Amino acid sequence: MKLVPEFLKKIERGPTTIFRGHADNSWRAIPSIGRNFSKDWSTVLDKEKAILQEFKNRSIAFLQVTPNTDIDWLCLMQHHGCPTRLLDYTLNPLIALFFASDPTVSSDGEVIVAKYKRSEVSVPDDGLFAIKDAFAYHPPHITNRISGQSGCFVCSAKPNSPLRGEGQKEITIPFKSKVSIRKELSVLGISYSSIFPGLDGICDDLKDTIVSDLELEDLF
Repeated sequence: MKLVPEFLKKIERGPTTIFRGHADNSWRAIPSIGRNFSKDWSTVLDKEKAILQEFKNRSIAFLQVTPNTDIDWLCLMQHHGCPTRLLDYTLNPLIALFFASDPTVSSDGEVIVAKYKRSEVSVPDDGLFAIKDAFAYHPPHITNRISGQSGCFVCSAKPNSPLRGEGQKEITIPFKSKVSIRKELSVLGISYSSIFPGLDGICDDLKDTIVSDLELEDLF
């Protein structure tokens, strides 16, 4: 095992340091809700608020735990695939490395290392959509996926602009090393089934296994 230790040597940890992994290093750190809109975000703010309200109205019957604040509602929306002004990060650099080393994406990956002002308490609803600076929010673990990913979020002030944290740097993950990195991470207990508890995680683990096995078969 050498690739993962080499990666960890490039990282300086700190109390406000968080990580994000991109399987393709050409991807930009833009929240999902802003990726297809280039104009002044204030002109569509009412639409963003309307989507949040509709999610509240339609999801309440399916929830075991009801979020108390709008930012926790956004966290729940984000984890179920609805576009929000949040962008997923993690406190665990190995989880960021896992996402950056997806061998099914035939490009170099990237791990983003950044520092953000952090909030561990709920943000007042009346100020959430008027923030001036991005910050990292560490939510209560209201889903098993947030727990499995050591997850936190960066809440963007301008959802259609790339995020860039204090002292941010990007670490390139070569495509040729992705399969080997995934094998090392598996030994360390980092896999789809640990990050995404449930049947989806199990199936993605098996997909990783077959990708690795077929690559070996193709070499010999």
